[in-house]
Amino acid sequence: MQNLTMAQNPRPVRLGAAPERLLIIAVILLAQGLVVGMGWWSGSRNLLTEVIDEYTRRVEAAAQDTASGVALAIAKLDVDSIEPGTPGGDRVQAMLDSLELPGESVISVLAEDGQEMYQSGIIESSTPTYSASAPLKRFNATLTVRSESKQMLLARDAATSAINLRVLLGGVAIIMLTGVVAIALIALHERRLIRANTLLGKAYKKQSASLLIAREGMILGLAKLADYRDTDTGQHLDRISEYSAILATEASKEYPELDSYCIDSLRLASSLHDIGKVGIPDSILLKPGALTPTERLLINQHTTFGADTLKSIHERYGNDELLDMSIDIAIAHHERWDGTGYPNNLKEEDIPLTARIVSIADVYDALTSVRVYKDAMSHEKAVGILREGRGTQFDPNLLDAFLRVADEFDKIRFSMQPNYSILAAKAAA
Repeated sequence: MQNLTMAQNPRPVRLGAAPERLLIIAVILLAQGLVVGMGWWSGSRNLLTEVIDEYTRRVEAAAQDTASGVALAIAKLDVDSIEPGTPGGDRVQAMLDSLELPGESVISVLAEDGQEMYQSGIIESSTPTYSASAPLKRFNATLTVRSESKQMLLARDAATSAINLRVLLGGVAIIMLTGVVAIALIALHERRLIRANTLLGKAYKKQSASLLIAREGMILGLAKLADYRDTDTGQHLDRISEYSAILATEASKEYPELDSYCIDSLRLASSLHDIGKVGIPDSILLKPGALTPTERLLINQHTTFGADTLKSIHERYGNDELLDMSIDIAIAHHERWDGTGYPNNLKEEDIPLTARIVSIADVYDALTSVRVYKDAMSHEKAVGILREGRGTQFDPNLLDAFLRVADEFDKIRFSMQPNYSILAAKAAA
C-alpha cells in the first residue's frame, strides 16, 4: 500500500516541471518588462518631440509675424528708395532702431544681390537660429528675422541624452534580473523620466515666457513705428495704455467681463489702436493746416488699414485673444455711441467695449497733447469737452466712470507728458 502511494505521488512530476514553468514565467515577465520599458521610452521620446515641435512652431510663427509686420511697415513708407544714405534709408534705420527686439533676435534687410543693407543686431554665424523672411518687392530687397535656438536645443539634447542613458541601463538591468526586479526598475525609470520631463517642461515654460515678452516687445515696437511720426516719440502709447487700464479698472464695477486678465491685455492691445497710420502719407499725417475732405477720408482709413494688418497676422498665427482685442480696438475706436462715427457707423453696444474705453482715452490724450496743428488743452477744458460728448460720442456709463477717475488721468498726464510746464503755460494762455 505504501509502494502504491509512492507510485501515485505526483510530486516528482511537479519538481521536474517547476524549472520550466519558472523559465516560462521569467521569459513572459521579461518580455512584458521590455515592452513596458520600451513603451515608456517611446512615450518619453514622443513627448520630447512634441514639446520641441510646439516650441519651434511658436518661435517660427512669431518670427514670421515680426518679419511680415516690419516688412509691411517699410513697404508703406512714402519714399522711393531705402538705400543706405538716402532719406528712405534713414527712415528704415530709425524704424529698426525703435523696435524693442529681444537680445536673441536680429532683423536684417538684404538687397537683391544679397548685400546686407541694414541689421539691428549681431548673431554669430555658428549659432543655431530660427529664421523667417518677407519680401520687400517695391525696393527689390528681402527682410529677414533670426532668433537664437541654442538654449532650447541644449535643453533638448541634455534631456535626450539622459533618457537614452537611463533606457540603456534599464534594459541591461531587465535582462540581468528577474521580471519582478525589472518591473521595479521600470517604475524607477518612469519616475526619472518624469523628473527629466519636468525639467524640460520648466525650460519650455521659461522659453515660452521669454517668447511672450519678446512678442509684446515686437507689438510695442510695431505700434511705435506709426506713433513716432506724429506724436511725442512713443509716450502717447504709454499714456493711452495707462488711461485705458485706469478707466477699465473703474468700469469693471459695472462690466464684470473686465477682469484682471482682460485689463492686462487691454494695456497692450490699446497701443495698437493707430497702427494703421503707417499707411497714411506724411504729407497728410503731418499736415499743420486743415485737411481737405479727400484728405480726411484718407486719414479715416487708418482704422481699416490697422485692422487689416492685424487680421493678416491673425490668419497666420491662429486663434489669439490679444489679437482679437487689438483688431476690435483698431477698427472701432473712432465709432460713436450715436452711430455717426467711422468706419462702420456702429452704435451703442454694437461697438466693442474695449474700443469704447480706448476711444475716451484717445480723445482725452489728443485734447491735452501738442500736435503739429494745435497746442495742448488744459485738463479741465478737456474734461468739459468729454462731458459734452456723453451719450452722443461716448458710452454714458463709461464717461461717468471716466469722470470718477479724471483726477488720476490728470496725474498720468502730468507725469508722462514731455515738457509739461511749457504745455501747461500754452494751455493757460
